[in-house]
Amino acid sequence: MPGQVSESSIGPSDDTPYVPSWCYKNGPKMCPCGHHEGYHNDAGDCLMHHKCKCSGLPADCLTPIGEL
Repeated sequence: MPGQVSESSIGPSDDTPYVPSWCYKNGPKMCPCGHHEGYHNDAGDCLMHHKCKCSGLPADCLTPIGEL
């Protein structure tokens, strides 16, 4: 049965990154938009594009899967 903390949690906010920074061994790479790569989906679109006007995550700002 869930406890008081579990029952009061409303879940992650709308601006929570897809992949949190602690999931990267050496930390996430930064996009020129100012958000780290974890805020970008598989297509390179930034979760916060409505605020930062990101045009997409450049390939050199993406950590290779083997380094995660």
